[in-house]
Formats: sequence, C-alpha cells, structure tokens
Amino acid sequence: MRGLLRLVAAGTVLVLAAGCGADLSKSSTARSTVPATSGLATSTSTSSPSPVDAFDPDNLRGINPCGLMDNAALKPLGEPAESRLRDFSQCSNYMKDKDGEELNLTLSIGEPTIGQPEPDAEIEGLPFVKSELDDKTACFLTAITETNPNRGITVQAGRRDKGDLCTPGRALLESALAKIRDDAPRLDLADNTLVAVDPCGQLADSVITAAVGPDTRKRPSGAHVCSWNGGGMSLMLTFRIGPRPEAIADAAKSVPINLGGVTGQQRAEADGGRCRLEWAHADYPGDKERAEVVAIDLSRYSGSGAGEDLCAKAQAVAKALIPKLPKR
Repeated sequence: MRGLLRLVAAGTVLVLAAGCGADLSKSSTARSTVPATSGLATSTSTSSPSPVDAFDPDNLRGINPCGLMDNAALKPLGEPAESRLRDFSQCSNYMKDKDGEELNLTLSIGEPTIGQPEPDAEIEGLPFVKSELDDKTACFLTAITETNPNRGITVQAGRRDKGDLCTPGRALLESALAKIRDDAPRLDLADNTLVAVDPCGQLADSVITAAVGPDTRKRPSGAHVCSWNGGGMSLMLTFRIGPRPEAIADAAKSVPINLGGVTGQQRAEADGGRCRLEWAHADYPGDKERAEVVAIDLSRYSGSGAGEDLCAKAQAVAKALIPKLPKR
C-alpha cells in the first residue's frame, strides 16, 4: 500500500492524499449514483435533499468540505486546528488527538477510489472501502456514492508515527455523511463560479475529436476533473482553486496567450509531447492571490505525433470552452 500515497499540489501547498491509481483510459460505461438503501437516514427538513439526491454528483459538487470538518465533528477526536480549504472539494485539518499526538485529516468529495468494497461492507448504508499503509501511518476510508468509475466521500487520516488511524477517520466520515444528508454546508464563491459546472459536460464531441481523435473514452477523475483518452492522446480539463496563473508565469516558465477576451498562460514541454493552458476564471473571495482556475492539459503518451502542434489544439479547446462557462 505504500504506493497509494502521493503528494498532491493544491494551490501552493502540498497535501498528503490517497493516490487514486485509476486507469483513465479504460471505461466508457455510464455513471450511476449509488441508490439509497434501508440504512440511509431520512432528512426531516423539507428543504433538504432526499437521501438519493444528497449524494448526486451535482449536489456534492458545491458542498463546502471544510463545513463537514467543523468543531462538532472534530472535537470528539481531540483538539482541532484550523481547517484549510485546499480545493473546491478538499479540506485538511492538522490537529492533535486525545493523547496530544498529531492527527492529520483530509476530507475529499467526489474523488475516485481504488479497489472494490468487501461483500456487505457498508458505512451509513453506502458501500465502503478501507485501506491502510503497511506501516500503519495512514488510513483511507471511502463511502462510495457513484459507480463507473467508483467515486465517493474519502477521509484520509495520517501521522508520522503508527497508531489507530482508521477509528478517528471513520468517525469523521460518518459525521460528514450525516451532514450531507441533513443540511450540507455550501461553498460561498463568486457569482460566476465554476463550482457547479460538470467538466465532463462542457466540450462537444467535435471538439474532443479534433484535439484527441476519434474513439475517445471520457472519464471523470474527481468532482471537478474530466479526462478524454484515445489513440495515444490524453486531454484533461480541470476546474480548481489555486494561485493565479499570471502571478506565477515566470516561475512556471509559461507565456501569455490571447484566447479571445481571456488571457491564458501556456506552457509546453521541450519535446512537444505536452501542452498546458490555464487561466483565472473567477476571483476567490477574500484572497487576492488565489482564483478559480481552468486548466487544459493535452499530451501524447504513445504513437507518432510528428508535426502536430499540441498547443494549437489546446487553444482550440479553450476557445470552444470559454463561451460555455458562467458569466457575471
């Protein structure tokens, strides 16, 4: 299980997170939301979503993950620190447990999960996957809310020294699921926010074919990420919260590109095998250094790409996408 741990860049900070290990090129089956079961609690609020709707991807996409990690959820586990929003759907809290030892918790919404649940493995009525690192320094727990591919609500609990991490991780996950069913906290973002936009539904087939080729396979990879793969090519569209691309242009060795009313920052690998194009779509309230960022990654991972201009293709994708995104 050591290979499941990776460092994920979220803004300018590196966060320990569970590695997905998902093969983005193998599935073209329809996604489905895990239905409500007899184990699901029914909300008593007439304004709250029903149990089925509560875990629908469109509902999950706008939930504030830090709102699921409030003091009511964390104080029974020890002494909370300040919860930090890493991205639209990821929050971390580096707290102390009841014995004063470090307890690092990260909650992610809509992330892919590796492996399948054991028969009858459930948490609050949802299929449940649990795994640990061999040295017991991290435990990963996921309530699966969607299949093909499996995605769900994931809690990672970790510390430098080994110990029981699955117990506090499960307690936080159970608390989060209860909040989502009852009255889930929502993110407070700019009026033209991307938070509710499904990245898998924004690009026409003709745009994908021109960039990647025919017979591509579309696959979500997180609540705000979508990939298209085929013919040795990969296109990834990401909506995230991060540093403004123009502010880090020099460090990223990128160049400004006019996308028709929007200035993007473009970075190409020296061998021409990959091009990344990103721009700030909306302000992030109360933080001038961060924004809602759109990123397009186009790469060739196999086959011959002699003479092709990946950056020109990425620009075409961006110009087709921009008119479809929310306006002020």
